[in-house]
Amino acid sequence: MDLWFILLLVIFVSSTSVDSQNDSDGTFINIDCGLPEKSNITDVDTGLVYVSDDQFIDTGVNYKIASKYASNDLLKQLLTVRSFPNGTRNCYTLRSLSAQSKYFLRATFMYGNYDNKNHPPIFYLYLGVNFWYTVNIPSPNGAFFTEIIAIAPSDYLQVCLIDKNLGTPFISTLELRQMETTFYKDANATQSLVSHRRYNIGASYQLRYPDDPYDRIWAHGQLSQPTPLWLKMTQTLEFPLS
Repeated sequence: MDLWFILLLVIFVSSTSVDSQNDSDGTFINIDCGLPEKSNITDVDTGLVYVSDDQFIDTGVNYKIASKYASNDLLKQLLTVRSFPNGTRNCYTLRSLSAQSKYFLRATFMYGNYDNKNHPPIFYLYLGVNFWYTVNIPSPNGAFFTEIIAIAPSDYLQVCLIDKNLGTPFISTLELRQMETTFYKDANATQSLVSHRRYNIGASYQLRYPDDPYDRIWAHGQLSQPTPLWLKMTQTLEFPLS
């Protein structure tokens, strides 16, 4: 399967006509990795409920990040991790999906020196048998996420962490959202899309669910350029919503 990286430099249109979705209608899966068995937490910003990962995987060890990094403003779902000290390949299985439907997945990693080694790892992330991303955690105190848009070939998807002998793989959260099949047409049965950047152009705040019904994260702030790129536009432009 080919894998394309796309740079999403787009203006978010808040008046999207897509109906809002939530985690109770079967189109969202929100997993707090490392959360105690049969427990859950609610994200205070989105209202989405995150469940324990025990029903999605039976390997790994649960940890809490070091108290030094567990600040009050850190998302609750980033306070725990599941670590995989054993085995080369450990996989989450996301079931009860619709075969041939399009899904948006996000994996988030907050090292937080959970293992007291103060040495963030490097490892591979796969979607099924296909390479997704090389996870290279830059520091203990920052959360990192990667996203992919893919077609489910059957009624389940597997997200796998692959040990490359550069530290123990771990994960903080795993999220799945079903998308309209007409969105991101380059994501099809033979290739997936990995997002590189997504911006809420010109805004001073980050935007996600419920403003974006698919819970895509739109970063705020200026693009990484030495000088501003903003232009005052006088023309009336129409932007497609998909």
